[in-house]
Amino acid sequence: MIVKDLNQIQSKKFKVIIIGSGIAGISAALKFEKKGFEILIIESGNLEFENNTLRFLKADSIGDHYGDFTENRLRQFGGTSRIWGGNCNPMNKENFSEWPIKKNDLDKYTNETREFLLLRKKFFNEKLNDNLNVYNLAWSKLRIDEKFYDYIKNSRLIHLTLGSTFLNFESNENTQSIASIRCKKNNQDFSLQAKFFILACGGIENSRLLLWSRKKNKELFSQNLPIGKYYMHHPFHTIGSGLINYKKLNQYFRKKNIFNSPIVTCDSNIYIEANNFFLKRKKITNSGIYINFKKANSENNIYKQLRCLAPKFAKKIYDNFKSNEIYEITIETLQEQKSIRTNLISLSNVLDPYGVPLTKIFWKKNPSEITSARIISEEISKFLIDEDIGRIALEEYLYDQTLKYDVISGNHQMGGTRIGDNENDSVVDKNLKVHGIENLFVTGGSVFRTSGHSHPTFTIVQLSLRLADSIVNYSNSI
Repeated sequence: MIVKDLNQIQSKKFKVIIIGSGIAGISAALKFEKKGFEILIIESGNLEFENNTLRFLKADSIGDHYGDFTENRLRQFGGTSRIWGGNCNPMNKENFSEWPIKKNDLDKYTNETREFLLLRKKFFNEKLNDNLNVYNLAWSKLRIDEKFYDYIKNSRLIHLTLGSTFLNFESNENTQSIASIRCKKNNQDFSLQAKFFILACGGIENSRLLLWSRKKNKELFSQNLPIGKYYMHHPFHTIGSGLINYKKLNQYFRKKNIFNSPIVTCDSNIYIEANNFFLKRKKITNSGIYINFKKANSENNIYKQLRCLAPKFAKKIYDNFKSNEIYEITIETLQEQKSIRTNLISLSNVLDPYGVPLTKIFWKKNPSEITSARIISEEISKFLIDEDIGRIALEEYLYDQTLKYDVISGNHQMGGTRIGDNENDSVVDKNLKVHGIENLFVTGGSVFRTSGHSHPTFTIVQLSLRLADSIVNYSNSI
């Protein structure tokens, strides 16, 4: 049901109010509907993008160059999923070593998550050699607006209000719980009630709104909660290039009984990561290494580079150019970033159009990220040499950290309201409930305690489905 006039529901008490209509909020809403819960989704944007919403997304950054915060976030129905590339892969079990939940706690939602994201391709992660694994990404074609707007419009239990901007939480007197939320629609203020509240506004906005709510209600929110701290994303950058013999690569895959052999086309990729044993031995964080193929040309610069670095291999490569077995490769990395307290989201002195402070982000790259990328890349290089499959030339900045390098940053926003056992180093508990508040929950990438290198959307949906089950079970028990 689409709610155009909030006066019609101002006296109604919903079972759940979800703030945000992105993938995290919608997946939870659909789960609640299956359980018979009547809910309301609050979305500050409208069905289509409007330029004036950018005024709410501006942010300042301090530290390393970050980019434009208005380019990777949206305020409209579907949230940032409207500009999402669709890449998905699950986190490894080792990524949960510091979490209060384990991968098994989310695995039970795998099939439901695949169904929600319209994923047909199955995930794999197979041993490449003693130190490396080969894995894949699956691409989701889900578009929230196309699949769910009409569905929600006809739903009896899911109510959606667009153009309704959340302002802050309002508490019950003498209890550690939220009574209602205050929001604005058509320049009019409204107070809306529910039994449970879920903040699902994205990796940066969740922290911003909680920070502002704590400033407005210091007695409700503990000052110990590290809201905004431990912010992370996945730095993405190019680390090298080379040449590869595709026939020999396939022969290696068959010899090792690796089921998912690469099929090289004009847009093919292979994804490689280090295994947990190698990471612990080298004391590094993980990186997803993306090897991208394109047809080789003996006149290209990479061939000239390899003639200097590996002349014997380059000669063999040149002799095989006509056999259509040789491909150029570029190597990129999507990196796990350490969870550091001083990388954080805070409130700016600049206000949005409704008087809520905008965001200021303190973020710096960590030298360990380059060390990790170099060590894993060198291991891939060693593998290619040992099997006489190819040669790669790595970028100079991997060896000289005084050199600058370009990073694409901010597309995967994680941390800030991270999961944990106590309020001194986390904001939400294992069930995503805010510490010390009975009925307030947070979902999305902001609850990640560690990031791994996996694209976060699949895990976000698993967490949201688990959250809905947790609230339903808790509600039924009281």
